[in-house]
Amino acid sequence: MQTLISSIKLILLGLIFLTTSISTSQVIYEDQLETVYLNHKGEEVVYTNNFSRFNDSLISGDEINFRIEIRKAKKDNSYLLFLSERSNLELPRAGYLKTIRKGANKSTNVKAFESYLNEKLPELINQFRKDNNLEELYITSRKNTFNGKIDSLPSVLSIDF
Repeated sequence: MQTLISSIKLILLGLIFLTTSISTSQVIYEDQLETVYLNHKGEEVVYTNNFSRFNDSLISGDEINFRIEIRKAKKDNSYLLFLSERSNLELPRAGYLKTIRKGANKSTNVKAFESYLNEKLPELINQFRKDNNLEELYITSRKNTFNGKIDSLPSVLSIDF
């Protein structure tokens, strides 16, 4: 009988210790966690998408002077927003322009450009698939990068015998 009472006390003491340790660890990490939205919808509901509008404005101009655009964006300290029920992303416009320029400069085709953007901005993978303007963005951006300008030069080294 005495061992039964002591084992019950030990179990209760263990449960009390376990519940207090769980509640204190929850308080410690609560401010570090982001909000997770759970729903039954298959598609993501987007509230604000400045990236698509910004891409359209870049495509509408025939040429992009990245140096000037990045300088303007840094001076204005402007941000691009993407808000949905799944994710919230705020990125400086200058950083986004640098990502586009670097991706277009490193890539040799649209698939490589798309995979570079997906790697650097994983929050926007679904939106890049829906927009269908990455090819136009790549072509417009590639023309104004270092490697794009080299590609557009006529081949001087080809010699026909």
